[in-house]
Amino acid sequence: MNAVTDMALVAQLRPQQRGVFSKSDLQSLLAERHPAAFTRRLATLQRHKALQRFARGWYVTPGTFDLATLSQRVAPQSYISFAAVLARALVVGPVPQREIWAVKRGRSRTYRAGGFRLVHLGVADHLFFGFNVEDGVRWATPEKAFLDVLSFHLHGMRYPFDIYSDLSLDQLDQRRIEEYLAQYRNPKLVAFVHGVMRAQT
Repeated sequence: MNAVTDMALVAQLRPQQRGVFSKSDLQSLLAERHPAAFTRRLATLQRHKALQRFARGWYVTPGTFDLATLSQRVAPQSYISFAAVLARALVVGPVPQREIWAVKRGRSRTYRAGGFRLVHLGVADHLFFGFNVEDGVRWATPEKAFLDVLSFHLHGMRYPFDIYSDLSLDQLDQRRIEEYLAQYRNPKLVAFVHGVMRAQT
């Protein structure tokens, strides 16, 4: 196979993959049985900028990949949360488009490449809830994103918005917030959430 053929294969599959390829995806696509030859073909695709390495075992099509899909595939046991979700729900203003913060089971990880950033923050299993699936990607409900923001704020996380003055809490379902809070085991967080909500009434 030559580079032009390989580039055409990647371009053909790009829409279906949303520009995100694992190493195993590419091994299947290129149908290359010999590891050394596969490595050479992969290097050629990167040299021609048909692919860019994002993290170990993960590649994207530069400028045309979906960051949310990449986040979900890199960490299957995760859901997108924080400012990205709050901005979609008009709870906060616009947020940077080149980064995504997500919640995951297990240890926290951060990935950076090509000016993009994925921040995956670990939580206990009993707090892994409150999301919907859209096009194969888990997105937190706005209410769960709000609680994630405040929960990690208590652990020292800071954001490009003020939690007391920049959140439009009238966009949130107060009853759902209370239902979610019942699943937390941290009285300090519950009191903090209620304090933030009272400050904006």
